[in-house]
Amino acid sequence: MKTEPFSLRAGGAAIAMLLLALFVPQASAQNDRGIGLKPAETVRQLPAKAKRYAIVIGVDRYDDTQITTLGGSVNDAKTLANALVQYAGFPADQVTLLASDQPTERQPTRGNILRRLSNLSAVIPKDGLLLLSFAGHGVERGGEAFLLPSDAQVSNDVDLLEQTAINVKQVKEKIQKTGVGQVVMILDACRNDPVGRANADNPLTQAYTRGFNFDVRNREVTAFATLYATAVGARAYEYKERKQGYFTWELVEALKGKAANERGEVTLASLVKYLQENVPKRVLLDLGAGKDQRPFAVVEGYKADELVLAISNPNAAANNNAQPEPVAIGNGAANDPAPANGSLMGTTWIQTKAEGDYTIEFLKDGKLRYKLPTGRETGGTWKQTGTLVIVVINGYSTLEGTVEGDVIKGEGTNVEGEKWKWTWTRKAQ
Repeated sequence: MKTEPFSLRAGGAAIAMLLLALFVPQASAQNDRGIGLKPAETVRQLPAKAKRYAIVIGVDRYDDTQITTLGGSVNDAKTLANALVQYAGFPADQVTLLASDQPTERQPTRGNILRRLSNLSAVIPKDGLLLLSFAGHGVERGGEAFLLPSDAQVSNDVDLLEQTAINVKQVKEKIQKTGVGQVVMILDACRNDPVGRANADNPLTQAYTRGFNFDVRNREVTAFATLYATAVGARAYEYKERKQGYFTWELVEALKGKAANERGEVTLASLVKYLQENVPKRVLLDLGAGKDQRPFAVVEGYKADELVLAISNPNAAANNNAQPEPVAIGNGAANDPAPANGSLMGTTWIQTKAEGDYTIEFLKDGKLRYKLPTGRETGGTWKQTGTLVIVVINGYSTLEGTVEGDVIKGEGTNVEGEKWKWTWTRKAQ
């Protein structure tokens, strides 16, 4: 029996921000590179912010030494998790990151992934939204599609794969059990053979995509979209300079506003159009003739040209009452409403703890510098609207607070779901 190895591109959790969704309806070859919309009733908006949940998975390292180590899956997973909070209105404590550089309970093992999926049924509402993203290796064996968690064992033996990998059918079954109405999934294809032939062509196959088909009869899911990083028969490439996939990089740029309409809204249709135009262009410019990567999407149940995924211009939210405004990090520009005591730009604040002082500097253009007691520094972004301040540090922690004179108080969350309260005091200039 012939087997066809297939891998999801290293770093495929793309921020993949948002998009795209899980169970693909049967797609024809003619429809592989465009959006297919169900002619029946369509969903025109995402559920409210509090009803949005995401599981973002990035696997770089595998226990089985036969499986090629990847270099960008974790980076893309973190970037996607951050983008979901910044641009897509997902609460930080409802975005679960499972990645190779996380603590034991957040490792992308088979048990952790399946347990997190099972736990969703207790918290996600029926009228909610689930986004599931996987970056790492995948294989096709015996006509079955498998995702490879970090503890998978690769084999031509389908029975062994059933015990150590994750059959896509299991994923679909667990999502069906939640009863959630809207689902989004992101798959980013890789060129690497999972068992070590790093230079081998490993194009996305039609057989593999069929593994993600959803039975549209008597299903709970009423709207879903799937975005693939590359067309069937082609492969995806990695943006080595940034240690991310080209697909992921352009997806984030699109959500930041490059795919926005005149109202500052990034819709599903405009996002897909942007990716289909810009990913091939970027790959061709960097890698040369003969390198072709063209993302495609299959959408069912969503009104793609009306479904707003992100708002790059916060003022546009006033004209979009049906769509909750996502959390967006701005640039601290002079025309942003400032608190009574002035803009935070150019100021420095300190939080004192037992281990020493944590320092944050609000720089221009919405950038910041964050220094730990050890002297180590990292960056981030900030947005100030009135007395409200939203800070994202290193794409990992999101802090929301209120300016009260020379003090800022608020709450923080990170991509692991941890929460805490904090207080910063203005440093004398």
